[in-house]
Amino acid sequence: MDKEVFERIKKIDLFTDFLKDEERLAIVCSRFKTEKFKKGQEIIKEGELGDKLYILNKGTVRILKNTVSDEKYTVTLLMSDANIFFGEMALIDSDRRSATVVAESNCEVYSLDRKSFMKLCEKDPLMGYKITLHIAKRLALSLRKMNTDVITLFEALVNEVKGEF
Repeated sequence: MDKEVFERIKKIDLFTDFLKDEERLAIVCSRFKTEKFKKGQEIIKEGELGDKLYILNKGTVRILKNTVSDEKYTVTLLMSDANIFFGEMALIDSDRRSATVVAESNCEVYSLDRKSFMKLCEKDPLMGYKITLHIAKRLALSLRKMNTDVITLFEALVNEVKGEF
């Protein structure tokens, strides 16, 4: 088992239910692969099919989205010291990526592909359930925030229209 991967995994929200179960954490760690990306290289591209979760071990990444007119804008910058992961929806489905992730510096990530995750779930359904539950909670939080943002934008639009008449 790679000790560096093990120490990073322990800090990631998806795996907190297993902090006291080093055997299970070691099994998860064995499924991760180390990947390196150079500054400016795309790790994930919006619109492309994806099947990997990434944990940022070293470096900084920029999350970008495309506008309707295909212009990119920065959503956020993420740094490895914040125990960041992204691409987790790919463990649930192999759909198109919702954002682009670009290495802002030379980066090292640990990746877990969907096939390896599904095998892990088959071997240890409790672990699969708990990790999937964490992903579902994160998605629910994002959905609630998005709903609030849409309501705020709608109210602003209504107020703008009312002001014009």
